[in-house]
Amino acid sequence: MPSPTRRREMSDSERAIKEVAAKFREDRRTISRVWKTAKAEEARSGQLRADYSGNARGRQMLDLLEKLEKLRITPFDQRSTLRAASSACGVARATLQRRVKGGQVVAHVSIVKPLLTDENKAAILAWCILHVQPDSLLFNNMYDTIHVDEKLFDLTAVRRRYYLLPGEEAPHRQVRSKRFITKVMMLAGVARPRWNAVSGFYFDGKLGIWPFIVQEPAVRSSSRRPAGTMITKEGRVNKGTYRKMLFQHLLPAVRERWPSVCNGELLRMQQDNAPAHISPMDTLFVAAAAELGLSIELCCQPPNSPDLNCLDLDLVSAIQARQRLWTQRSIEELVEAVKAAYWELPPSTINAAFLSLQGSMNLCILDRGGNAFKPPHIGKAKLQREGRLPESVQCSPETAAIISQLRIA
Repeated sequence: MPSPTRRREMSDSERAIKEVAAKFREDRRTISRVWKTAKAEEARSGQLRADYSGNARGRQMLDLLEKLEKLRITPFDQRSTLRAASSACGVARATLQRRVKGGQVVAHVSIVKPLLTDENKAAILAWCILHVQPDSLLFNNMYDTIHVDEKLFDLTAVRRRYYLLPGEEAPHRQVRSKRFITKVMMLAGVARPRWNAVSGFYFDGKLGIWPFIVQEPAVRSSSRRPAGTMITKEGRVNKGTYRKMLFQHLLPAVRERWPSVCNGELLRMQQDNAPAHISPMDTLFVAAAAELGLSIELCCQPPNSPDLNCLDLDLVSAIQARQRLWTQRSIEELVEAVKAAYWELPPSTINAAFLSLQGSMNLCILDRGGNAFKPPHIGKAKLQREGRLPESVQCSPETAAIISQLRIA
């Protein structure tokens, strides 16, 4: 494998020019030219200056800082659209839109999160600290963890965005009812990708994705098929069907694809607290795993904690984005599209999801088990290109202090 190319480190002068260009929204070459002019003037007259007042052209940008400050005292519900924000601060809507593009006003999408009780926060805090190594304060590499979850996949979305050329006819989509768009529940399982030194192969972290569907004969005839024809329908999801899915699909997939299953490694299968999920002490599950030679501990993540599951955190949205690249007109086509999207996921995406999970755990501890934080962004794609992607996330100093306090107490 060729060694990753490393970018040249910027000098202090280059870094300063970049920061000034970003602050004043100018090209770096312009800032560099002004700086060279100022240095030449300093060498000539002893004064560091660059007089560009005579070169000013065009209409000057208005100073709207005082008007924009009115937004700070305006309730959030009264500035949720450009039109409402324009009315609140007295700035024209087109001008306000330019200021959003320029960064003077920030557009933020607020997502409703679960309401957490004190018991929820305590459970989430304890769960996150459990994944931190006491000595190094690094999060566990999670190589022994399987994340499972079931998600609904729609045949089509009510609202889709397309990019058209001028004069191109827009697609016209129709359904009988937007409330009853065909959808299928599917169970997915992932683990962290890694190199398997024993087999000499790379484990991509994918165990499989399976639909909850049933085949039934059609009760009545229609214009498409006679009565008695086998048709595919959405299946029910309950403890029985969930247990059956684990026994028939997930456990055999773990047995077949797990890189070190022959070593008797103890695995942890993490699920959420959905009503259809089986108990961690389910004797039938333990017996089924033992029959396949597997040692698996079933565990439930804390209630109301979707940020603590890789599938909820990143991977389902990545699968849905790939699934919607194809047009589906039936349940069979939907299932095939979702399966194809799942198996096309790059292992780097799954690995990045586990690092995002560790970053979320770090912020959960910092918020004392709460969820009032933004998803962390550490530039994982860039770090991977440069060969600097860490195996585990290091706890921040503030998080380490909280952990020390709780362990002492």
